[in-house]
Amino acid sequence: MTKNTKTGIQTVVFLLLGISLFYYAIGSEPIGDKIKNADLFWISVSMFCGILSHLARALRWNLLLEPMGYKAGLWASFHAVILGYLVNMVLPRVGEITRPAVLSKVENIPFNKLVGTVVVERVVDLLITLLIAIAIFFIQFQIISDFFSGIFTYINVKNIALYVVLVLVIFIGLFILYKKRRWFYQLPIISKFQSFIEGLLDGMKTVFSLQQKGLFIFYSLFIWVMYFFMPFFVLYALEGTAHLGVSAGLTVLLFGTAAMIVPVPGGVGTFEFMVPAALALYGIAPLIGKSYAIITHAIQFLVILGVGAFSIIYFIIKNQQLKKYNVESTD
Repeated sequence: MTKNTKTGIQTVVFLLLGISLFYYAIGSEPIGDKIKNADLFWISVSMFCGILSHLARALRWNLLLEPMGYKAGLWASFHAVILGYLVNMVLPRVGEITRPAVLSKVENIPFNKLVGTVVVERVVDLLITLLIAIAIFFIQFQIISDFFSGIFTYINVKNIALYVVLVLVIFIGLFILYKKRRWFYQLPIISKFQSFIEGLLDGMKTVFSLQQKGLFIFYSLFIWVMYFFMPFFVLYALEGTAHLGVSAGLTVLLFGTAAMIVPVPGGVGTFEFMVPAALALYGIAPLIGKSYAIITHAIQFLVILGVGAFSIIYFIIKNQQLKKYNVESTD
């Protein structure tokens, strides 16, 4: 079985899981009226915040390229980011490879170094997600503790011990690999990929040699502020959620982010399952919670699909220009 076949089977399995969760979460709920009555102004504001978050991600990405001596155009990086999200909607995680591959082609930057910068971005985003989770825990301690208490009553103590042992084994294995890295590089199969691995590490180390660390931190925080505002402003679009505050918005952001981490294409099903559960913690009725989840998720899709159409056109034109330039330079 080839790698592409395995990826295809995995995608289909998770897609079916997502569709099942979507049907289970939404079912035959009459959400049409709630959606039709949503305030389009707040929906438009939410979509604008989504576009700003992607633009800030492109600006932050360009900062990571500078220490390696490379420079990419803002629009090239922006459209590469959008195309990465567009691919992720169909093939989860593949977009993380598509994004550097596209930018590498149009800006002539080594692919492996771009992959390293993408890894840095994901690590930074993970740290911010953890900080948000900690903040929510302290802000809504009672609500969150009651929620997780209900979950942990169904978890076997033996399973917890197994997970702890598994995590320890992984950390020990990584530590041994680090200590024995010279021997590791000498392995025949690894030596063939040494240049790729070194380029990947160079990309990851750029964060320590940034000349504009303050700007990098600003863009990182701005991205997540926009991620927060996207679902937060949708709360005002529905009468049943307009009274909720910042703490509820943070909880929705956390649950929504967790739903998108699951490798289901576009987060279909997992998002519609998790977000209403977050709103239920604040006493929001299931019908309203499901309507909110559908609208919020649809906004994410519309932003990526709408801007993605322009991104595809941009790269088609850019690719044609590169081909024309290469032909002229060889004449």
